[in-house]
Amino acid sequence: MAGNGYFNRMGKKLKFVGVITLKFNQEFKDDSNYYQYLAAIKWPSVIYTCQKCGYTKYCIGKNPFSRRCIKRRYDESPTAGTMFDKCKFSLLVAFHIAFKISTEKKGMSSLELRHEFELRQPTCWEFKWKIQQAMQSSKRYKLS
Repeated sequence: MAGNGYFNRMGKKLKFVGVITLKFNQEFKDDSNYYQYLAAIKWPSVIYTCQKCGYTKYCIGKNPFSRRCIKRRYDESPTAGTMFDKCKFSLLVAFHIAFKISTEKKGMSSLELRHEFELRQPTCWEFKWKIQQAMQSSKRYKLS
């Protein structure tokens, strides 16, 4: 990761707009790729503000790509406050579910997700609901 944003091996900033499955799978191979991507979006360059106290100084947290407030010693994960927060399965699976739901014309039912990703149906339903809420909120905050 360099500067602000998520960069590929060639130093080019990645934008995942209308991305094809092959490119998606090439860029994201394991959970660390997803944590790195979320951290780059959540904390562009070196901007950080503790969610608990508002302090701006931090050090590297205990978990990969997390940040620790120096004042309160609060570790904040890149997933905190996102639809991936407290996810009951790996980020690899979570991103693939989000990708599937957002790219399928008719979406996918929680039963279809259950069969494809070998998860419990209530877990799939709950995560699908989180994705739908995130997609709904993005309509309120349009990109210019």
